Amino acid sequence: MGNPLQRNHLEMIQDTRIQSRKRYADDHWIRSKNNEKAMQAYLEQQSKAYSRIKNAFIIELLGNIHHKRFLDYGCGPGMFLGHAAKSGASQVVGIDIEETVLSTARYFTEKQGIADACTFLVSNQFPAFSSEARFDAILLKDVIEHVEDDQSLLNAAAKAVAPDGIVVVSTQNALSLNYLIEGTYQHIIRGAKDWYGWDPTHLRFYTPQRLKTKLKMAGLRCIAWRSIYLIPHKIHATLSSGRRFYRLESLTRIDSLLGRFFPWNRFGWNIIVKAVKH
Repeated sequence: MGNPLQRNHLEMIQDTRIQSRKRYADDHWIRSKNNEKAMQAYLEQQSKAYSRIKNAFIIELLGNIHHKRFLDYGCGPGMFLGHAAKSGASQVVGIDIEETVLSTARYFTEKQGIADACTFLVSNQFPAFSSEARFDAILLKDVIEHVEDDQSLLNAAAKAVAPDGIVVVSTQNALSLNYLIEGTYQHIIRGAKDWYGWDPTHLRFYTPQRLKTKLKMAGLRCIAWRSIYLIPHKIHATLSSGRRFYRLESLTRIDSLLGRFFPWNRFGWNIIVKAVKH
């Protein structure tokens, strides 16, 4: 494990309310013990236009992290750990609930020659850090919709960020065209009341206002927004086509053009917000 945190700077929170979440099925790549196979599945997912634009917006909101302390909570296979290490961050920490996905993250960063610059922690809760070990930038990418007590998670993240640091949060948006279309189909036509998007482990949707309120309760102030998937481009294919979906990825140009400007940066299927302490 590279750059281990000093023990006097790390204390695990005993509040179990933020531990409960749905887990992926055993055959999901996230739980695969085959690092190469899991990495390839992850990279294929991230190669889609939706993910490329979202990741670019996240990097944009993170800004310059050279010589800064970076924490990715729910880091997955480590794409943003790689970005931080290559950007010259002074400390790079990745935390995830799944040991298998952290194993893939180690493998992924080793392939890039930066594993020694990263610290990996497996935990089903957000650690508490001493005031000397607070982070300049904390990323919660597609995490809070998985966690039962999302407010406790945001509170913990706010405590772990330095006074002049930032927290970047990405999640699903109920105030979007795709939610209106697909959500109506799933909830009303199919009667799937527990449908919370494309991922079966999600627990809820957000709106920009709800997310802003929760961040404010944690002591964080929103300063910038981005949104993705303004126009749905992943469309269910006909049975005769032999395909599950059609992807009209040229429509993602709209995201690139409008996804950073008000009001469009509040209306995408995925919203990303950058927040600072009050």
